[in-house]
Amino acid sequence: MRRNFFCTRSVLFILVAVLLVLAALPLMGLPGYRLRLLSLVFMWVALSGCWNLMSGYTGYIDFGPVAYFGVGSYCTSLLMIKGGFPFFLSILLSGSVCALLALAIGTPTLKLRGAYFAIATFAAAEAMKQIILEWDHMVGFEFFGGAHGLTLPLPPSNEFFYYTLLFFMGLVLGLTALLERSKFGYGLRAIHEAEPAAELAGVPTLTLKVRAYILSSSLIGCIGGVEAYWLTYIIPDDVFNVLRTIQMVVMTLLGGMGTLLGPVIGATFLTLISEFLGAKFIYNYLIFLGIIVVAIIILMPRGIMGAVQRNKGWPP
Repeated sequence: MRRNFFCTRSVLFILVAVLLVLAALPLMGLPGYRLRLLSLVFMWVALSGCWNLMSGYTGYIDFGPVAYFGVGSYCTSLLMIKGGFPFFLSILLSGSVCALLALAIGTPTLKLRGAYFAIATFAAAEAMKQIILEWDHMVGFEFFGGAHGLTLPLPPSNEFFYYTLLFFMGLVLGLTALLERSKFGYGLRAIHEAEPAAELAGVPTLTLKVRAYILSSSLIGCIGGVEAYWLTYIIPDDVFNVLRTIQMVVMTLLGGMGTLLGPVIGATFLTLISEFLGAKFIYNYLIFLGIIVVAIIILMPRGIMGAVQRNKGWPP
């Protein structure tokens, strides 16, 4: 345990050092394309880390996080367009709305287990998408913009979103590090290992699951709001696209579920390799990307971090 504590502390020192270097890069004249690419990496690391906070540590596979991404995008957009709220207040309020929505959805669905929970969360995300699509038609006046979507005010420079997404990535990683050594985190791991035994031992399993679900969903909603302002235009088919959920899942599985560095490794690797293959093989890159992902999962079923932990003899 003591050895693992020092390993964790070393990793944290390295992460802080890397974050400081990343914060200094724009000041050193980082080119625009690389600035935008790194911002995209930060976003996916943060999103995968949010999914990992809930699903990675509890073992409950959530197929509905895109619901909160979409709700966060629309809340931020509507608050800025129709309410005239500043950006940071808008994403803070959007995160709060997503937290309340997660409480309403998570309390009943987290009583389900296995595939039933996964199907329930997927259905909730699809229902949310249809509500946004059909709302204007049902009520008879334009609010969400229907299939045409919403256009936001012109955004600031790329450096603004670089630092904003870097902040959220650092926040998610910091929360994950705290969770790994907290009573809350040990409770989530107990749920993953043997939920019935944890309940018999007095662990409030439903309460812990709901708290993790709310934390994860509210942060995903905030990040959805950031992307909406970054792109300046959103439509339901994009922000509620199930492929976003699949990408979070695959990135976390590649890096290693239930680990601090798993989402960092998986999201960075998949984002950069997609960019490289997309530039080299415009029409066929998805085939090569699929082969790489399948090969890694077959060779390292516990992800890259799981393979490292096994080889080093570290506890999971």
